[in-house]
Amino acid sequence: MQRTKSKLLSILLSLVMLLSLLPTTAFAAGNPDPTAVFVDGGKSFYNNRLYYKKGDQDKNFTGNEGDYIAHYNPATGTLTLNGYSGGSISVGGVKCSDITVVLKGTNTINGSLENAVGGDITVTSSDGGTLSISKTTSGSNPAIGIETGLSASYTTGNVTIKGNAKVTINMTHNGTSTYEKAYGIFAKGKHHHLRKCFCGHHLCYAKQYDRRW
Repeated sequence: MQRTKSKLLSILLSLVMLLSLLPTTAFAAGNPDPTAVFVDGGKSFYNNRLYYKKGDQDKNFTGNEGDYIAHYNPATGTLTLNGYSGGSISVGGVKCSDITVVLKGTNTINGSLENAVGGDITVTSSDGGTLSISKTTSGSNPAIGIETGLSASYTTGNVTIKGNAKVTINMTHNGTSTYEKAYGIFAKGKHHHLRKCFCGHHLCYAKQYDRRW
């Protein structure tokens, strides 16, 4: 009996040691991979390159805890914007995963905030952080401020804006055809708290689609 207990204890200790050797990100399988999180119009994070400074190159970010405008934590699926000013922010990859965007200070996106594979987007702040998203476009593609799963290949996710976060969206489509649209938010549920949300073109079909406004 004593030998059996000792053997079981030995096995448990071996398992604990094995788990301690696994990288932290192994416990975050449901969160977006760093290489699937893009800032400033297409630049992705990479392994230990998790702090973005303005002008950094793709997968070669040089920021640190005290000097960055965007930081991604793959263990929690959290993207922190700290005085961010740049191009579109998006989540890609091959699997549906959620992302939380934490706002610090004043942040602006010239483009859109998108979870392309249909996962949820949560925007939050504990200290009144702001986010302004603006875009003016033309052509066949719609202008969308925040979107989750626009493609028919993915299930549309939810957008939640909570805490003390303040979000302003200004989308304008200059097209004149009936298929050209501008949306403030394209999502499944209306979990939002917007200070202002503009659809700058008269072809903003907010009333025709319960998931797009």
